[in-house]
Amino acid sequence: MYLPNINDARRIATYTLGPYIAVVLDNCKSDSPIEYKYVTFVYLPDPQNYITHNQIVLAVAAEKAALPPHPETGEQAYFLGVFPGDGHLNLGHSTDWGNLELFTKRALEIIRENLNINHPPRRMKNSDNATDD
Repeated sequence: MYLPNINDARRIATYTLGPYIAVVLDNCKSDSPIEYKYVTFVYLPDPQNYITHNQIVLAVAAEKAALPPHPETGEQAYFLGVFPGDGHLNLGHSTDWGNLELFTKRALEIIRENLNINHPPRRMKNSDNATDD
């Protein structure tokens, strides 16, 4: 399965979408030449061993674009990358994907579309270092 190569990150939020769990990350560290601002991984938990055997089925990432910052705002543009499991789709670049709220909203929409989920995601309360309320 082809996915963003993340070796360290901070969990920002967790959502349930039907049988899936989506985890939004920032402060992503990678050994690859691609830099990620945010990544959302989607897991399908194993009901027999949901703590250690969760299968990643999809990822959405804000990938740093090799473009100069916006001339008026100075904001960095990011590509919106989708990893459906067998490749990579580039949905274009925008400074919007550098904004956590806009990225998360669009990532969750993409997840719902790709996994045919009709109901809205539900944000879970988190512990550890997540920033949920």
